[in-house]
Amino acid sequence: MDFENLVQRYRDTLSSHILTIWQTKRARKNEENKENEEYRENEDLDLQAVDPEVEPLPWGWVCARVAEMLIHTPHGLTEPVILNQLLSEWQETSVTYRKGVLKRFSSLSTVSPRLNTKIRDYELIKYRRIRFNRASLSKTASSLTFLHTSNIITILTPSEEVLIDTLFTDSIADVLPTDIKNGRGYQFWTRVVFIGAKEPADMPGFCNKVCIYVRDMSSSQCATLVLLDDKIRMTTLFKTGDFLGIHWPYINIEDTYHDEIILHYGDLTVLFCLPMSELCKRGSKFKHFTKHKFNYQDNSYMIDYKFHYDRFFIKTLPLRGVNVTLYGKVDDILNNSSLILNNGKQIDRYTIKFSDKTGSQQITFWGKVGREIAEYHIGQYIVLEGLNTWKKSNGELEINGDASSGAMVYNVSMAKGWLAVSSLHSCSLSLATIINHQQIYQFICRCLITGWETNDDSFDINWRLDDGTGVIWAKAVGTVSQDILHSSGIETLTDSLIKTKLKKGHLGTNLIGKMLWCCISILASGKYQINAVLADYSDGSHSIAQADCARMLKEL
Repeated sequence: MDFENLVQRYRDTLSSHILTIWQTKRARKNEENKENEEYRENEDLDLQAVDPEVEPLPWGWVCARVAEMLIHTPHGLTEPVILNQLLSEWQETSVTYRKGVLKRFSSLSTVSPRLNTKIRDYELIKYRRIRFNRASLSKTASSLTFLHTSNIITILTPSEEVLIDTLFTDSIADVLPTDIKNGRGYQFWTRVVFIGAKEPADMPGFCNKVCIYVRDMSSSQCATLVLLDDKIRMTTLFKTGDFLGIHWPYINIEDTYHDEIILHYGDLTVLFCLPMSELCKRGSKFKHFTKHKFNYQDNSYMIDYKFHYDRFFIKTLPLRGVNVTLYGKVDDILNNSSLILNNGKQIDRYTIKFSDKTGSQQITFWGKVGREIAEYHIGQYIVLEGLNTWKKSNGELEINGDASSGAMVYNVSMAKGWLAVSSLHSCSLSLATIINHQQIYQFICRCLITGWETNDDSFDINWRLDDGTGVIWAKAVGTVSQDILHSSGIETLTDSLIKTKLKKGHLGTNLIGKMLWCCISILASGKYQINAVLADYSDGSHSIAQADCARMLKEL
């Protein structure tokens, strides 16, 4: 098996197909525009929507989605189905996440105040793009009205540098209790570092909250913006890495005495957003732009790498990142080292040693994800999605995964889906090739069961596999032994009972000569490990037990 090459092949195929679709759409649109004499040739570039489907497919996203399908769809998959599913998911995901739709853009030119008395305010909103929550709109309203500011975010563009400098003049470092007491309002220009998960508010009168960690672009000081209850929906209107202008947040005087300022979305608060995608579209213009408010290439903040184009390796990990995806091998799994939190709750903590072709690194997993990884086995290949990376002051790189921050793990070695895809069987290798080449660490093969052996000191069962070119002994892990019995019509048994029956020879007639597709890892010790199996019922591969049944039917 070469899962990496499989992912790359799917990625290239989809990228080519998506580009063809976009070129066809563009050609059709150009023809329509030629026929339309009123086509706006001088349309403002800031208002043009770039089709997100032409963005390159990220290696990590394709890798995680392919692994997810092969694990959760063990039967019925074909390569056309896989490619079609990937295409459908990418078209939806790239629109909603990368370019802000579900985050609807609208012009306010038609809803400007009829009697305008403040020209400056009018020009600020007249042709402004906004993102808003449709869930809060009334479907029975008889007339068009302004949305409440808790439902909308005003979108800014890089060309509005003067407006940003004029409007957002305050620094979080300058917040003083006396100014707050005197009713002073603040306008901060920040960058979104991380968007936390929904959690209990622990505040009287409120149920839930979401904490948005932001970095002040004027002072490099950090703060927390808290959204409560119905304001939580606003987290869908921006993402990590975007610039966020916070106009008149509510600040509790008591919070100013702590190391980190806490900002609340109050009745007078309005949010402005300069999306990272806007700066990326004009990257050549801002490539060497060092002005602090637009310094988006600064490495002092967390960057969202969910849609990073290239593959990350251990040696190329970002110093501060979220949503990092890795693919590699489990070298070791340490015991649970649980941690007691300040609130007295205990959380599980598991650490694994993980490696790829560039090196190895310890990765810590918390809670549910950690417990899931604890069930895996050394030598198995996994996809890790949603990791957080952070370079500590001593220079060490820390990698964490937590379900609350979106971490997911997919065990490719245990996936049965790709054993069932007939077109992927061309990836299989003969045992002779495996035995003679030491640089292969995981593979799939089609082989017969010709024997087994049990260990008196453990529940381990070693199976003797033969494909006509070579013979190996391989230890079964997980549910492999049960799956082998299921493929022969044998009822579910515990590992101890399977071992007892095999030792007494009660199951030999059904198992000897059984043809299987196997996913096998080669451990550092040189021993073989069976991670997943699937019975092969293709022509010419019937097991001895099936042949016996056919002979008995003829005799009857």
